[in-house]
Amino acid sequence: MPLSDDDNTIWASAPWTPTKPLNTTQPPTIPGYQKHIPYLRHSNPLQTLTIYVPSTGQQPPSTPTPPPTPGGIWILYIHGGAWRDPLIDASSFHPAATSLLLRNHTAPGNPLAGLVSINYRLSPHPSHPSSEPAYNARHPDHIYDVLSAISFLQRAGVAKEGRYILAGHSCGATMAFQAVMDSSRWDLRGIKIKKPEVVVGLNGIYDLVGVIRGGGYEKGLRDAYEEFTRGAFGTEEEVWRGVCPTTASGGRGWVGEWEGRKGVVLVQSGEDGLVPRGQLEGMREVLEREGVKVEEKEAGGGHDEMWERGEGRMAEVLWEVVVGME
Repeated sequence: MPLSDDDNTIWASAPWTPTKPLNTTQPPTIPGYQKHIPYLRHSNPLQTLTIYVPSTGQQPPSTPTPPPTPGGIWILYIHGGAWRDPLIDASSFHPAATSLLLRNHTAPGNPLAGLVSINYRLSPHPSHPSSEPAYNARHPDHIYDVLSAISFLQRAGVAKEGRYILAGHSCGATMAFQAVMDSSRWDLRGIKIKKPEVVVGLNGIYDLVGVIRGGGYEKGLRDAYEEFTRGAFGTEEEVWRGVCPTTASGGRGWVGEWEGRKGVVLVQSGEDGLVPRGQLEGMREVLEREGVKVEEKEAGGGHDEMWERGEGRMAEVLWEVVVGME
């Protein structure tokens, strides 16, 4: 379905601005451009996305047709923050995005078509109380926003053929897998997207009940998980199981809802003190049992260092996936 007049207005509502390398030792080149735009007609401040496109020597057109950069591979990113942290948003992808644009700028064939970082509504945070509806979301609001953003992008010609990577950090990885399931699971039958070829989970949360109810984890970690899980999904444990890829439908069946899948990459930081390694291991077991090709990669640092130092290992992993898709 093409862009509506409202979509066209939304797309043109923000200018393209140059994106320069964060590393000042790099040459003074502009590897790409970015713009921050809403993805719904009547959006709130969190229903926005940031889109980055490689530089072609000219500033990209403001109109959505044709797409800013035809062909190539897109990376769509969903930030983490336990569904509630207002201090982590789409801008957390910026270090990785600028690094990826620079890699693409010097790579043969320039395989990247562009990158997108998606904001979404958040659940209440006890340390950041707000009366704004955007900060008082409850499931399925978060995944509704992510699917709406992808739908908007695909109407604009971005990743419309499914030639894209859907990556997520922490709870963003949960939502990346939710996005490849049938939207009817979230009572969102009206939103249809072309699903990604590859999902990349970065320090992902894949089994909330496993942390909250399982043994082997520190009580403080279990308590923290239960608090933000109740805030995002309510009090019913059945709902908690249903929203997680390791436990949805008993970990069986939903993979068949992912059309066009080619593989999954799971990344875990060795010093991650917030997401236990058992989350990756359980996710890998479910996927391999369902016949999905899984690649596992290691990273250094703590949980949030994945994106805080996104120009490092995070960008490296995503670039490796891009090259592997060529």
